[in-house]
Amino acid sequence: MRSIKSLLAAAVVAGTLAPVAAQAQWYVGLDAGAQFLQDSKNSGTGVSGLKSESDVGWLTQGVVGYGFGQWRVEGELSYRDSGISKVGGATGSGSTTALAPMINGVYEFLPQSKWHPFVGLGVGTAYVDAGKVKKNGADAYNGSDWQFAYQGFAGVGYDLTDNVELKAQYRYFATLDYETKTAAGVKTESEYRDHGVLLGFVYKFNAPKAAPAPAPAPVAAPAPAPAPKPMAQVQKNYIVFFDFDKAAITPEAARVLQQAAAAAKSAGSARIDLSAHTDLSGSAKYNQALSEKRGAAVKAQLAQLGIPADQIVVVAKGKSSPMVPTPDGVREPQNRRVEIVLP
Repeated sequence: MRSIKSLLAAAVVAGTLAPVAAQAQWYVGLDAGAQFLQDSKNSGTGVSGLKSESDVGWLTQGVVGYGFGQWRVEGELSYRDSGISKVGGATGSGSTTALAPMINGVYEFLPQSKWHPFVGLGVGTAYVDAGKVKKNGADAYNGSDWQFAYQGFAGVGYDLTDNVELKAQYRYFATLDYETKTAAGVKTESEYRDHGVLLGFVYKFNAPKAAPAPAPAPVAAPAPAPAPKPMAQVQKNYIVFFDFDKAAITPEAARVLQQAAAAAKSAGSARIDLSAHTDLSGSAKYNQALSEKRGAAVKAQLAQLGIPADQIVVVAKGKSSPMVPTPDGVREPQNRRVEIVLP
């Protein structure tokens, strides 16, 4: 009885210690295999010579269970059938069957692997039926009885898919002694203990789907290249003015030439064109010479400001191209000029 109590306690613990945070799912299973019923002693007052031996029998079982991660609790209904080969050393016949509803607690190892070794314990009840067992063709004993049943098992499962698992297992199953009676009506108690080797499958409902591969982190589009800063507009045209009949650079003209020289350097100008002019007073010959002097004065000033002289081209136009048209002989100040053009 101590071993029975230990098995019962272990089964209760196995069925109740499921981690609540684990992934839970329902499943069903079906198993079948060979059964080896141990030799059975049939004892009673004044009874002897009724020890029975059995042939290899068969068993099948179905389960409905609920899994909590590595733990499972399941209800099971099994049926066993073994033919009697000998009774009391003589030729025997008949069979012993057992119909057993059980509750099992199962612990599964390696939950992340396709292979799942497992162990389990179960308790329940069994309806054991000895039928009519004969010895040398004569009735020996018979009887049937409901008795407390217990079992222990171990095996391994293999995941074919997320939902389907194949499994193989060994089971030890036993009941308390059940009541029988001899052909003479004497009450006896018979043992029932067997070993089973089974193959089967489990179908799991709501199998957890594999988590999708994480989407690649979005790659930020490269920031657009900053728009090039608009280049400061380089002034292309400058004009310096002169006093009447003079070619000297005035202070105002000097400031304009400084701006022109700076602009030419900034733009990297390889050439500067100077166009020198006079007003319309005086002869064409005189004014031509005066415009040449004015052009030369501007060129010299630009050279002093760092512009290579060989990059400066002077064209003297005298009085031929007035900026402000006037009658001949008029002293118009805006016509006394040198125009500076950067390419």
